[in-house]
Amino acid sequence: MIAGSPLFKGLPIHIVMAGKERADSPKQLAWAKDMLAAADFEVVADTLPGDPEAVIAREIKARDIDMLLMGAYAHSPLRALIFGSKTTDLLRAATIPTLLLR
Repeated sequence: MIAGSPLFKGLPIHIVMAGKERADSPKQLAWAKDMLAAADFEVVADTLPGDPEAVIAREIKARDIDMLLMGAYAHSPLRALIFGSKTTDLLRAATIPTLLLR
């Protein structure tokens, strides 16, 4: 969505995958970086361990990020009630404009 949008053309993109690394994380990160690079974006991509809310908040400050673009997917309402949602946590903690893409 970002690669095809004229709204973000010319902006540097920082991709951060935070949390527990899964077996397919490097492949997903490489795919996202390649898609954006092919659309002429300047891309920095990192996988960082730790709690996503804390890691992303730290990186926003460290990298002087102006806007957070975040992908999300839905869980059942019962699962979200019992386990919570990292997406919801990040939205609540956001200190900069945030765009959620589904």
